[in-house]
Amino acid sequence: MSAEYLIHFSDGSTDGPYTEEDLLDMVDADELSAGAICEDTATGKRMRVRQLFQVIPPAPASGKNVAAGLQSPPPAKWIPAPLPEEPVTPVPAPPRARTLYKGHPSLLNYPLSLLLSAALAAAGWYAGRWDGMYLAAGWIAGCAVLAAMLLIRSSSEYSVSNRRVEARNGLLSKSSKEIRMADIRSINVSKTGLKGLLGVGTVIFSSSGGTEEDVVFHQILRAHAVKELVRFLQDRPE
Repeated sequence: MSAEYLIHFSDGSTDGPYTEEDLLDMVDADELSAGAICEDTATGKRMRVRQLFQVIPPAPASGKNVAAGLQSPPPAKWIPAPLPEEPVTPVPAPPRARTLYKGHPSLLNYPLSLLLSAALAAAGWYAGRWDGMYLAAGWIAGCAVLAAMLLIRSSSEYSVSNRRVEARNGLLSKSSKEIRMADIRSINVSKTGLKGLLGVGTVIFSSSGGTEEDVVFHQILRAHAVKELVRFLQDRPE
């Protein structure tokens, strides 16, 4: 008499009994997993369904069959030959941007602020001979005027790098104008009065070669030296 088996499911329920032939048919029909647990109803022993059967792999083709042409060997695979590697030409990296000049409008551009600051400090010193409060008030007022002048001066910043010239203006909201070194067509320097004799001037950079002012450095010290620096950067080889 053939043994009979119960099938145990993961939810605790059972099904059966089934014979070994029934279990094999269910596995072949994909109705039952080979890893399912079954229980021998006679002995109570539990095992996997796959343990009831022995899988016999197909016999390999004999050498005689291959030699006789009854079974041909697998066809050879053809793959394209690799292309010869081309030499890689390194691409030179672009030169790094280096700031060569950075400045602000000259202090000589604010003569009234300098005179007022000095006058307030002198008045405080003179009046301080009678009352020390006047001395402190004069020095505080003079320093306040000087600080305001320096703050306004710092709102304009000019720079020259090996790639471009740039002018930035503003305290709370900054605005900037720049022009590439290769695009500069004309550089004009304007000097007037006593400040001009001391080397203070305005440098105007234009890209069109006309009267349009693209970037302007207002009232900087050594204006001609800045112009010569930009011309040197334009003329030197890359």
